[in-house]
Amino acid sequence: MEGSIVAIDWTLIVQALNFLIFMILIDKFLFKPLLSLTEEREAELNGYYRETEKIRTKANKLLEEYEQILNDAKNKSKQIISSAINEAKAVKEELIKSAQEEAKSKIESAKDEIWTTFEKEKEKIESEIEKIADVIVEKILGKAA
Repeated sequence: MEGSIVAIDWTLIVQALNFLIFMILIDKFLFKPLLSLTEEREAELNGYYRETEKIRTKANKLLEEYEQILNDAKNKSKQIISSAINEAKAVKEELIKSAQEEAKSKIESAKDEIWTTFEKEKEKIESEIEKIADVIVEKILGKAA
């Protein structure tokens, strides 16, 4: 078999055995540890993904609670403002009513005072008129007599 390009002899078998031993060693010392390392990292990443998902779920829950609390606070503040406005309106109406009653009372008091003064002045004038009338009557009677 000399002269042929490919020669099959005992070196081919030795090379095949060397290749198989090399493959077994590579599998044992490189591929299996690499695969186990890859599986460990994948398991670790899956754990991180699960933890991240738990945190995201918790964050969403907290966000919903925050929004609910915020909405409740807004509603309560609207109620408080509305209540304060209604109370202020009631106080305003009460003050107006009180002021009107006080003004009415003062007007009535002023009317009574004016009327009393008018009556007194009227009595004074009537008394003066009587005196003047008496003087006139005396003068007329004095001239006539």
